[in-house]
Amino acid sequence: MNKRVGLSLVSLGLASMLAGCGGSGSSSSSTSSTPDSFVGVFKGTTADSRTFVSMVLNDGTFYDFYSGVPTTTTTAATSTTAATTTTTTNPVGGVVIGKGSGSSGSFSTSSAYDYQVTATGLSTGVAASTLSASYTTYTSMSGTITHNSGSESNTFSSTYNSTLSTATPSLTTVAGIYSGTVGTTAGGTEDLSLIILPAGTVTGESASGCFFSGTVATHSTNNAYDLSITFAATTCTYNSIAMTGMALYDSTDSTLYGATKKTDQTAGIVFVVKKTSS
Repeated sequence: MNKRVGLSLVSLGLASMLAGCGGSGSSSSSTSSTPDSFVGVFKGTTADSRTFVSMVLNDGTFYDFYSGVPTTTTTAATSTTAATTTTTTNPVGGVVIGKGSGSSGSFSTSSAYDYQVTATGLSTGVAASTLSASYTTYTSMSGTITHNSGSESNTFSSTYNSTLSTATPSLTTVAGIYSGTVGTTAGGTEDLSLIILPAGTVTGESASGCFFSGTVATHSTNNAYDLSITFAATTCTYNSIAMTGMALYDSTDSTLYGATKKTDQTAGIVFVVKKTSS
């Protein structure tokens, strides 16, 4: 198993207020409690230069979406052209899903699962994992995720995104036509076309002809969406299998991050798609 993505966890900063007033012969003061929260959306990088977007909910549930490892290709110079160097990154590397607890700047869980989908730069499949992170409320988070088997690990650092953390999920907002990339824990990624209707119906079809349909619903808390899909084509790796999961919509660049998994946590898919039409 290759070096895994560092996991993202959400954190947040610090706010305290002290107010006091005094008058002749009397004085009074009031103090608001300092918030202590690991909830929100974070963006960052891992030690092996992956990008990730991390979503942590009120109950400690988290989805940490990460990319593949950047690859650099060099084209040799010719008699008429100069040498060129190009770096590309697969937007879909996998997702770490779990539920943790935290307080006083520390967040952890021993029951996370790393759903790995790309075949370059990391292993494929599902790896039971642990997460240990530190956070500063409304500011930042950093930590380590470690696979239980083989002890492969990676570190990460991320910054709290107030715009995405405080957005209100809406089916009207997320409805549209998308295109991007999808991967499975069986290994490999391919192009994906996805449509979400204002009523919450979702359909998707990959380049190989795999088709799925289901629903999208706004989550009861946080800027999150609940996903439920069923695969319905013999070309699908998980044909006839139903999966559930969650999604995050990044309004700053019209990108939808989504992941679903089997109920027994033995398989899953991850997609990153960009809205092309409302």
